[in-house]
Amino acid sequence: MKHQRSFRRLLLGTLAAAVLAAPIASTSGCSPGNIPSNKIKGLRILAVTADKPYAQPGDEVRFKMVLQDGLDPEEERPVQILWLGGCFNPPGELYYGCFPQLAKVFQDLAQGGGPPPPGLISLGVGLDEFATTLPEEIITSRPPPEGGGPWYGIGYVFFAACAGEIRPVELDPGGNAGFFPFACFDEQGNRLPADSFVPGYTQVYAFDDERTNANPVVNGVLLDGEPISEDIAEIPTVKACPSTEDERRAVGCFAGDAYEGCEVHTIDVDVPKDVAEVDPGEMVNGKQIFEAIWVNFLTDGGDYTEGALSLISGVTEGYKDDHEVKWVAPNEPGLYTIWAVVRDSRGGATPVRRFVRVE
Repeated sequence: MKHQRSFRRLLLGTLAAAVLAAPIASTSGCSPGNIPSNKIKGLRILAVTADKPYAQPGDEVRFKMVLQDGLDPEEERPVQILWLGGCFNPPGELYYGCFPQLAKVFQDLAQGGGPPPPGLISLGVGLDEFATTLPEEIITSRPPPEGGGPWYGIGYVFFAACAGEIRPVELDPGGNAGFFPFACFDEQGNRLPADSFVPGYTQVYAFDDERTNANPVVNGVLLDGEPISEDIAEIPTVKACPSTEDERRAVGCFAGDAYEGCEVHTIDVDVPKDVAEVDPGEMVNGKQIFEAIWVNFLTDGGDYTEGALSLISGVTEGYKDDHEVKWVAPNEPGLYTIWAVVRDSRGGATPVRRFVRVE
């Protein structure tokens, strides 16, 4: 407990002293190429979802982090999670405009001691949920937009996941972009790389016209047109592909067919055709438009051979019947994960996980 208290004061003190005024990041030859971003080979935050992507003043908004650690399938590493809330209507509506607001909060906490207010800071192992409350004046505290348009307020929540311990670090005094004022370290004090540390942010809006936005409805994931069961005892089995990982990454020179002799499967999501909601107030050529809906597929084994991002519903053309992708199984037998993260263009997201057995 003493160590936790000292770390908390050190973290708050460092954050209070930092002047943060720059942004941070928000997936040839004969050697193997890069591992695609849709393959999970380290610690990955797949989605941070809000139960109310569009909320009302005074609402409590709950956030859920979905992550997976694919660095070593044989070892489950403990993951420390940090949440930072309490930033509303930053200058220019830019997320890095939050940092001066947060620095003052950290300074006040460091000087006064005591636990942080609910919805402001959360730090611990396995804390994959967080809640914050929007101020009653989140909209009215800023002037209405000039020239019309919706009147709204915006709130930011920052987060980080670390397969080690989160500790404060000094920032570049020149204000260069690229990182939070903390990093991830192992027990020996070595700074861990991107496969063990993932920082980011999300946001939530409140509109004067009380518009809402729900997360997309997803009924399931399909393999070759058939639903993948949530029951692990009933999941489908596919044949291993003889092509090795290095053979699949080979490019140029003597690279052959990366998937020779492999079965190609289709992966898709089952969503209702009316999954896209109306985007209030937005018009194109006098016609009401809808939010865009798309899906990003990820996996910890095998390859999406033609890309893993697919549009489900466009803003003007609406629902698209064809949004499947192609997947080839890995060459080693085992149990593998298929992730589908369905997102909308207004901040909504729904992640779905299924398993496939390879023999």
